[in-house]
Amino acid sequence: MKKFFLVLLAVIPSALFASTNVSGNVSGTWTLAGSPYLVMNSMTVPSGATLRIQSGVEVIFQGFYNLTVNGTLIAIGTQAAPIQFKMNDTTGWSNDLQMAGGWRGIQFQAFGAGIDSSTLDYCIIKDAKHGLNGNANGKNPLAVSGRSLKISNCEFFHNQSAANQSDGKIISVYLSAGQLFEMLDCKVHDNITRIASVFINGKATVTRNEIHHNIGGGTFWAILGAVTLDNNDFHHNKNNYDLATIKIDGGKNLVIRNKIHHNESDRMGAITCTMGKTTIESNLICNNFTVNGNCGATDGGGAIHLSHNNNGVWDSTEYVVRNNVMANNYCAFYGGGIYVYDCKANIVNNHFINNTANNGGPAVYVIGTQSKILLKNNIFFGNSATMGGPINDVMLLSANTLNYDYNWSEYPYYLTVSTNLPIPNIGDTSHNVVGSNPNLNQPTLTNSYLEDALSKNFNLTVASLGCINTGDTLGAYMAATDYLGNVRFQGNKIEIGAFETDKMSPENVVDIEDIVESVAPNPFYQTCQLHFKKEGVYLIKVKDLFGRQIMEHTFSGSQTILNMPHLAKGIYLLEIESSHQKCKTIQVNSL
Repeated sequence: MKKFFLVLLAVIPSALFASTNVSGNVSGTWTLAGSPYLVMNSMTVPSGATLRIQSGVEVIFQGFYNLTVNGTLIAIGTQAAPIQFKMNDTTGWSNDLQMAGGWRGIQFQAFGAGIDSSTLDYCIIKDAKHGLNGNANGKNPLAVSGRSLKISNCEFFHNQSAANQSDGKIISVYLSAGQLFEMLDCKVHDNITRIASVFINGKATVTRNEIHHNIGGGTFWAILGAVTLDNNDFHHNKNNYDLATIKIDGGKNLVIRNKIHHNESDRMGAITCTMGKTTIESNLICNNFTVNGNCGATDGGGAIHLSHNNNGVWDSTEYVVRNNVMANNYCAFYGGGIYVYDCKANIVNNHFINNTANNGGPAVYVIGTQSKILLKNNIFFGNSATMGGPINDVMLLSANTLNYDYNWSEYPYYLTVSTNLPIPNIGDTSHNVVGSNPNLNQPTLTNSYLEDALSKNFNLTVASLGCINTGDTLGAYMAATDYLGNVRFQGNKIEIGAFETDKMSPENVVDIEDIVESVAPNPFYQTCQLHFKKEGVYLIKVKDLFGRQIMEHTFSGSQTILNMPHLAKGIYLLEIESSHQKCKTIQVNSL
């Protein structure tokens, strides 16, 4: 019998093994067929030129080279096939005093005339380093100077700029007036820095990013701009010196709906602010800690540090801290929750739960003869100082004035608040509520910063009688909504703490999109029209940002027109109810 052997021959397209060498001036389109693109020397996208990079392309640097963008760079990958910028051989990457093992990053320079459509989407940037090629020179893994840019769904990891003479940043942004940097849905992790993982000088929106496990310097630093940090997750970062997980110096900024947890700092609060006007609202700030107890007056804070204006006009520095849950933070110095130094701080409707400080002021510590402090509608529970015990949640070494009013605490005012010097309290201590337990849903059980507060529920319950309808709105810098986005309710009767309890059962409170088809125009002038998804009888209440009702309108059908010619220019809230449902607040703007 003859035996036959079957031989299979596989024909593989040669394009799969293709590579393209690039250097110098580059433009045109880099395709997947030409990938990987091997960078043989530093490259430049010239002014007026455009480089497009297709999804799945690998850009592999063969040495200590960089990409300078004077024109337009459009690099759009996909989740399944991201674009990768990386080093061919990372041997020596760990030493930032030498050039071996890394490349020099992407630098966007000022854009000339015309429309700049540059964007980075689903890109991975890794293995870049400073390499100490001379002194600091602005060569970062991603540097943006003098132009707007949007990056989304990008990942930055295994980059460093840590040597003492390095530029010290991973993402570095310097903008001029009218320019905007947008950073959406990105991940920045496992990088080593000297200054900050993300540094922004200018106007920026930073939304839904995860920034974690970065080491050295600070994690996020914004200076002299207008930055909105919204719905980001900052965790397990380790910060050195007087830097912080979030550091904001000057400008007008908003820090809202973020999770800031399990971060380590040398001597500053997880959120540290100096100068300007910043609102810190509806954040979960938990399990952050400092390690240096030998600080000076300008240091301190476990969750938040609020500081002076660096010799500017004093009245230009003011902070609003509201609707935050601060739990199980620890400061090795003073101020387990908030440390205030020589500034105006309006601290309203917050939860201070199980925070600790070594020296004193486990919830709030204040120093500085110009400090003006408003503490209103806050819950103080379970906070303790190593050297002071479980009382004296609020400690004032010095201050200009204190307004302590409508707060819930475990002890009466004279045991909750301690002052080193006579400081007038312009609040009414009879308004405060004293109780043994606020009866929160599922809080942490100890004041150790090692007990994880991230998955706990600090909401009020039906047993939280001392907190429900016992707060006040007058002069309270009240937010339109609470920690969970529920509207703050009627008149002067709001809840103490970060949460507002719904008057309807939770299953009957629905999202706007479940009831309302559209609200137009918005912004409106005198009238706006509402379209509903189905016929019904609806009650519409128009309220201002203090929760005060201005008008109400009832109708039957699926659409209606609201006539509001008497409303001044500003922001208003619409509450909509049917016979069995209520939707969350709609925000409208009057022109």
